[in-house]
Amino acid sequence: MLEEKLYYSIGEVAKEYDLTPSTLRFWEKEFTFLKPKKNGRGVRFYTKKDKENIGKIVYLIREKRLTLDGVRKEFRSERIHGDQDDVLQTLLETKRFLLKLKENLN
Repeated sequence: MLEEKLYYSIGEVAKEYDLTPSTLRFWEKEFTFLKPKKNGRGVRFYTKKDKENIGKIVYLIREKRLTLDGVRKEFRSERIHGDQDDVLQTLLETKRFLLKLKENLN
C-alpha cells in the first residue's frame, strides 16, 4: 500500500494494483467518474478517491469476474445509494459544527 499523500502518479497507482499505465488511461475513457488531475504537460495525478475507485474496479473485474459494463452498472447502483449516504454524512457534520459553534457562543 502506498503511503498517504494528496496525489499519486500513474506509475505508483499502476504498480499498486498490478496494472499497466495504459490500462488506467483506458479506464479513464470507460468510467466517467475516474478523472485524475492533469498538470499543464498532461501528467496525471490520482487522488485517494481515484485510488479507491480503481481498487473497486480491480476487485469487481478480478474477484467478481464482472465485465466493464457490469462494473459500470455496479458503480451506478452504488452511486444512487452512496449519494444518500454522502448527504447524510454532510448534514451530520454540519449539525456537529453548528452545535459546537452554539456552545462556544454561550
